[in-house]
Amino acid sequence: MKDNRISIRPVLNLSADKENESFQNLTLRPILKLQHDIILRLFINSIKKQKLQETIENKEVFFQFIETSIVKNISLRNLLIGLVLGQFTISEFDEYKKNGSEYNKRIINMIKQRLYDSFGEFKDLIEEISRKD
Repeated sequence: MKDNRISIRPVLNLSADKENESFQNLTLRPILKLQHDIILRLFINSIKKQKLQETIENKEVFFQFIETSIVKNISLRNLLIGLVLGQFTISEFDEYKKNGSEYNKRIINMIKQRLYDSFGEFKDLIEEISRKD
C-alpha cells in the first residue's frame, strides 16, 4: 500500500553520509518545511496564551524566549515533536524508534532554528492573528 504522505512533502535536494543524517535530510527536514506555518502559529499561540507579545519586539529577547519555552514547556515541546511524528510513514516511524531520543533532539534543534530564522514573520503573523481575534 502506497503512503501518500511522502507525495505532499516538499522535495529538498540534500545529501548525507550517515544514516541519522540521511533520515534527517530525507524525512525530518521536508516534514518541518511542510509543517512550517503550523509550527509558527503554534508558537504564536503559546506567546499569546502567556500574554508575551512584547517578546517579539526585540530579537535577543525573542531568541531567549524560544529557548526557554522549548526547554521548560514540555507540553509545547511534545506538541512540536508530535507535529513531525504525525507525518511519518510506518517505515519512517520504525526508523525513528531505533534512535528516538537522538531524533527528538534533532527535531527540536531544527525547529528552534526555523523559529529564529522566522523572526520577521512573527510580527506580521501576530498582527494578522490579532485582527482576526
